[in-house]
Amino acid sequence: MIRPATPEDSAAIIELVVAAGMFSADEAWLVEGMLAGYFDANGDDGHVCVIDDEGDGPLGVAYYQPKPATDRVWDLTMIAVRPALQGRGRGAAMLRGVEEDLRARGQRLLLVETSSLPQYDRTRAFYAKLGYEEEARIRDYWAAGDDLVVFRGAL
Repeated sequence: MIRPATPEDSAAIIELVVAAGMFSADEAWLVEGMLAGYFDANGDDGHVCVIDDEGDGPLGVAYYQPKPATDRVWDLTMIAVRPALQGRGRGAAMLRGVEEDLRARGQRLLLVETSSLPQYDRTRAFYAKLGYEEEARIRDYWAAGDDLVVFRGAL
């Protein structure tokens, strides 16, 4: 069941994204800060955090937010599924749920930023398989040799 995340889910969400390799343990503070901001006020600014939960805590998480100064454009800031459950359609179902929510609210575009590094090959293939197109690439964005890859999905 996909449901809104609660503050009580924070530790499990952080553990999930680290286990999924989205962030290292040393970078977990980034997710902790994002969730703290979300539960403090960002939810009021349109940010959304949902989890896939079957009663034992988050199996997947998606976080999306409006892009400032745009006409109905959103960023998919984070989407992750527990490694043992990847490849079974949970991530696709979560992404489709995000898209349905945004369509219902009359939004136009969903953008996704990722990395060009080989460890993100599956991530980029995931978005392409779901109909997202590589829209832009900024060389050496994250670090030398690590490009920013932007995917675009029309809603």
